[in-house]
Amino acid sequence: MINNGGFVLAVADGNYDGSVLFKVFYAQWVPVSAPGITLSKSSLAVTEGSTTNATATYTVKLTKLPTGDVKVRVSRGSGAITVNKASGTAGVSQDLTFTTQNWNTAQTITVAAVNDDNAVSGDVTISHTTVNADTVAEYDSVSGSLTVTVTDDDGEMMVRRSGALALQEGNAATYNVELKGQPASGQVVVIRVSSGDGDVVSVNKSGGTAGASQDLTFTNSNWNTPQPVTLTAVEDSDLVNPSSAVTITHAVIDGSTTANEFDDAADVTFDVTVTDDDAAAITVGASALAINE
Repeated sequence: MINNGGFVLAVADGNYDGSVLFKVFYAQWVPVSAPGITLSKSSLAVTEGSTTNATATYTVKLTKLPTGDVKVRVSRGSGAITVNKASGTAGVSQDLTFTTQNWNTAQTITVAAVNDDNAVSGDVTISHTTVNADTVAEYDSVSGSLTVTVTDDDGEMMVRRSGALALQEGNAATYNVELKGQPASGQVVVIRVSSGDGDVVSVNKSGGTAGASQDLTFTNSNWNTPQPVTLTAVEDSDLVNPSSAVTITHAVIDGSTTANEFDDAADVTFDVTVTDDDAAAITVGASALAINE
């Protein structure tokens, strides 16, 4: 026995002249692979709406030369992805055919994240199972799987107001806020709209009381129903314009939000510039004055 798992066999053979000839044979054990499916990766990650990570690929091949054709069905489980093969059409499943000629040639599968309206991230399993009716017997019921982690891009808000806003004292402007994606059933998202200076610009919502901030609550059923927000430049009696613009901030309140996929939503802000509407004037305390000589 030698250290690579093989062994040497020596056989003595006598010649007619009385000498002995040794014949040496070398043999090595070679393991035989069981019929199976080889996947180039065990897991993938894709992101909805991404310009760089919306798709991912891996390859499929067989572990052993079959005696005939083998059909492998690639199917995704429940989740927002599609699978596709070369020259195929993206969908929930694809069939790959392996023969005695191409059994160990890797065939590529492309996984793509579906850009939907819900805001749910999660894992999706892709199964690879032989189709027994179209497969030689030794490959019947052979299978393999991998996991795809899908990151949703819908955990964001949409503020229907862009750029700075200018208001004169006493005037108001209204805009709408809604979610980009739908929270799961039973989950809520709370967005706080706050003014950087409530004494200069107040914030109000439908049925609310104007103040420095308002909370907007969205659910699985009203996520895409616009909720109006009204900003009012607060009237005062001085002649001075505010020294700087007032920033309006829209932020998800993590402590009140149960839809975790919205926790990392970026704040949305814009500025409001207020102009004073009080005209300069001189006030005289008496309308007439009498002076004696």
